[in-house]
Amino acid sequence: MGFDNNRDRDRDRDKGQAGTGLNAARRFPDRGGPDWVGPIVDYKEVELLRKFLTSSSKMMSRKRGGANAQEQKALKLAVKRARFMALIPYRGA
Repeated sequence: MGFDNNRDRDRDRDKGQAGTGLNAARRFPDRGGPDWVGPIVDYKEVELLRKFLTSSSKMMSRKRGGANAQEQKALKLAVKRARFMALIPYRGA
């Protein structure tokens, strides 16, 4: 007995797109393209960074946050810098 790959494919097709994850909407729609100049995210963009933190101030996973590997790496660096500058807390309340 094996898995029915056709059934899984049909389920993904019915869902819309295969593997869209929890957040299908892109968080950085206009950044990182071929004509973009500058960082994907900056440590001074506190409101944007807060969208990627849980209530306990942990970083969300890539799947939950809807970021790709390059965006997640930029977020990690920006959150570290913002925490060092005391713009966001190290721990949640």
